[in-house]
Amino acid sequence: METADKVAAILMASGFSKRFGGRNKLLLPFRGKPLAAYTLELVSAFDFHGGIYFITSSGETAALAEHLPKVRAIKNAAAEKGLRESIRLGVAAADADTAYYLFFPCDMPFLDKGTVQRILDERRQGYIVEPRYQGRPGNPCLFSARFREELLSLAEGETPRLIKARYPEALRVVDVSNPLILEDIDDGETLKRFENS
Repeated sequence: METADKVAAILMASGFSKRFGGRNKLLLPFRGKPLAAYTLELVSAFDFHGGIYFITSSGETAALAEHLPKVRAIKNAAAEKGLRESIRLGVAAADADTAYYLFFPCDMPFLDKGTVQRILDERRQGYIVEPRYQGRPGNPCLFSARFREELLSLAEGETPRLIKARYPEALRVVDVSNPLILEDIDDGETLKRFENS
């Protein structure tokens, strides 16, 4: 793959699962396997020539990737700094000639390969690609290297949403027809509802 097309996948798995009462939601079983395993297996099905970086503050969570040779687990020793620290670690770990960064939360078990491929197909230099369902934004989001320095320098409490708001003209949208694809599991009630549906 040419440098101009080099994509790094960054898997963000350093949250504190506050709505799960302190339990690490990414390790909780969901339909037979840990919640984070769905994202790890999905991303591993692609050839990300910029690498796959699994950013986590938990050794137990990092262990989920031990059998996946494409995945490089990176310890987040400052998870209390929030999402921006996972973003910074992932972007910094990727090669300097990476052309795109694709950010994945690890609590989206219904995200499928077709949707990820559609996002990748929309990538263009200088643009951001965002999936949406009926106008509602979701993940994963792809940023071209044009935004590398801004991703690295997010301040406390800031997220990539700020960059998207700053450059609305740079947004490319992938519309999805099934809302389940973009559903994330943020609390025990949602986990149970989808487990039993």
